[in-house]
Amino acid sequence: MNHTDNSPDKNAGKTKRKKLPPEAVRSCTVTTKMTAAERRKIHEMAGGCGLTPSDYMRHRALGYEPPSALTTEEKALLRNLDGCRLDILNFANALAGMGHDERIRLFQKVSFMLDWYKQVVPITNAVTEFINVVTSSGRIRIRTTRKNKDN
Repeated sequence: MNHTDNSPDKNAGKTKRKKLPPEAVRSCTVTTKMTAAERRKIHEMAGGCGLTPSDYMRHRALGYEPPSALTTEEKALLRNLDGCRLDILNFANALAGMGHDERIRLFQKVSFMLDWYKQVVPITNAVTEFINVVTSSGRIRIRTTRKNKDN
C-alpha cells in the first residue's frame, strides 16, 4: 500500500514516501448539517463498506457505489484460499524439484493422475466459484500480474 506524506518538512528524512502533486492532495472540506438519524445511517453504511464516513460520503458524492465489506464468512473463505494456495505451491515445488525424466514417469502413471485430478478439481472449482461470486458482487477487483502489451 502506498502512503503519502503531504505534511511540511517535520518528517523530512524519516520516511521515504512519495509526495503527491498539489492537485492530487485532498485539502478542501465540505461541511453539511444532518439529523442524528442521518448521521447514524451514514456511519452504518460506511462501516458496512469498510470505509470512514468521510470516504463513504466522498465516494457517493462523486457517483461511486462503494462495495460492501466482505462478510465474516467470506473473510474466512478468503483465508481458506491461502491454505489452498499453499497446497498448490507445495505440489508445484515438489514437481519442480524432480528431474525431467522422473516427472514424465510420474505423469505417465494413470492411477496417480486420476487420483490427483479427483483431489485438485474440487479445490480449483471452489476457488473459481468464490472468486466469481465476490468479483461479480463488486466486493473485490481482479488484479493480475500480467502486463498489458499495448502499454
